[in-house]
Parts: sequence; C-alpha cells; structure tokens
Amino acid sequence: MYDLLTQVLLWLLIGYVAWFILKQFIPDKVYTFLGFALLVALIVLAFFKPDQNIVSEAWSILSLPFRPLGFALLLMVSVFPFKEQMSQWRFLQNRVFWAMIILLLASAPATAYWLHEQAETEVITLTRNAPAINTALPIVLLGQDTTRPRISPRVEIELTERGDRIRQAARLYREQPGSVIIVAADRRRDIEGPADRREETSDIRALLTSFGVPAERVREAGRSSTIHESAANVEKILKEEFPTTTEVVLVTSALEMQRASLTFDRELSDLENKPRIIPRATGFVSIQGDETERRFRLPKDLIPSEHAMYLTSLAIQEQFLSVYYFLRGWIS
Repeated sequence: MYDLLTQVLLWLLIGYVAWFILKQFIPDKVYTFLGFALLVALIVLAFFKPDQNIVSEAWSILSLPFRPLGFALLLMVSVFPFKEQMSQWRFLQNRVFWAMIILLLASAPATAYWLHEQAETEVITLTRNAPAINTALPIVLLGQDTTRPRISPRVEIELTERGDRIRQAARLYREQPGSVIIVAADRRRDIEGPADRREETSDIRALLTSFGVPAERVREAGRSSTIHESAANVEKILKEEFPTTTEVVLVTSALEMQRASLTFDRELSDLENKPRIIPRATGFVSIQGDETERRFRLPKDLIPSEHAMYLTSLAIQEQFLSVYYFLRGWIS
C-alpha cells in the first residue's frame, strides 16, 4: 500500500511539473485542448501498448524539459525577445540567438550521425581497398582510453566506449595465430596509487590474454598519448623486431582511422621496407547493418540529445586534430 501511494504521488508531481513548464511556452487556448488530448492519448497508448514506437517518440519530446540540455534551451527560448528582434532582423546580431542555433544543431542526432557518416564512409572505402589478411602480421592497437582500471568498487578491468578495439585486435589474432599485437597507450594521469594501476598497457595486455592472446605475443610500444607518438614508438619496434614486414594492421576507431592511417604511413616511410597500412576500424556510429547508412527518423533525429552533442563534439574535434596534424607535417 505504501509503494502504491508513493507511486501515485510521484506521478502527480511529475504531471504537475510538466503542466507548469509547458504552460509557460504554449498559449492557454491551444495548451488546454491539444495538451489534454495529447496527454490522454499518450496515457492510453502507454498503458495498452508500451512497446510502440510512438510512445517512446512522444516521451522523448515530453521529457525534454526534464533534461539539463532541454531545460536550458527552453529557458533561452522563453527569454529571447522574438517580437522585438524579428521585426528588424536584429536577431542576426544577437549572440543568444546564435547560441540557441548552435546548441540545437550540435545536439540534434541528425547532425551527429551526418558528421560521423562522412568519416566512416572514407574508412569503409579504405577497408575495401585494403588487401585481405592471409598471414601473421604485426597488429597495432591504439589503446588510449580503452579501459577503466580495476579500482574499488570495480572488481575487474572494464572497457570504455573505445574498448571494442581490444576485442577487434584479439579477433584478428585468433584469425591469424602467430601475429604480434603492438599496444600503444599512455599512463593514466588522473589515477592515484600503485604504478601498475596507472599503466593502461598492463590492463590491455591482461584483457588480450583473457581473450585468448598469449602474453608473449603482446608488445608494448611505450607511453603513447597521441597517434603521432604511437606511430613513432611503433616504428622503433618494427625496425628492431620486424625489419622485413611489408604490411601492418592498424586497429582504432572509425572516426580517427583516416588520420591514424595517414600518420602511420608518413612515419613508417623511413623504414627500409615501407610497410602498407591495413585498416581495421571499429566503433562505427552511422552504420546500422550490412554497411548501409543509418536511416533518418522523424522526429527523433531532430530532438536535442546530450549523447548526440557528445558525438558531434567528437567529430568536430577530429576535424581540428586533422588540421593540426597537417600543419605539423605529420600527414599529407
């Protein structure tokens, strides 16, 4: 009985907050009729058909004021003087207006997926044009920020969103036993405690071993905090241990594969037998199956999302990094 009463009171509170927030932005006449009709329809659908897409789509819209990004956007819209600014086109000089536009565009899933699609399409072309792996080859794993350390309350090493690279490298090894995986990663700077907790390469080696890769087939490329440092450190290992290799497999995310391939191609050009880079990317965002592009969905792909803003930020950051690498002469 206590649980039921708590649930009822919580639903009433949520309903009142939603009613109060929406009332600030919608005229009373429109709000009374359309709001009531929409609310009733949503309740009926949610009760009888909770697995229907229309319910999740409607909730993604109605829940917008309850998320920090959505609430901030609604506040900006509510205080913006549209009547004064729109009449004389003065809104083009208003920084609040452009802040709203940037937030809306950057947080729209459609923008995020479109930006990632541009990079991933190039990677798919690179992969298709690359030769098949028919023999044991050095596999370079760019492992920066792929793991979370085993620190209490964690009972084991956990993978981050970039951790699928480790699984990809292990899978490539199982397909061609006898290969060597060269791990390029850096020391964790935000972790205190014993040195072994800060060395990410040790955690990656442990995970690779648990995925079936013998420990003696894993090499550490030293502390590599950037792709350029990784390429320089890998060059030293190839020169000492694999001077005759003609091909190197590169494993990293699809977003940064283009920059990584160009960097390694440039850095390894000083070797006597310049090896060819074979890309094997992971972490595709805009591909939904059978290498087909992700379909645009209305209205979900236009509703602001924190995750979409995160993806957009990653894509824009990668563009700036590519320009920086070009200005430094690390890629051509």
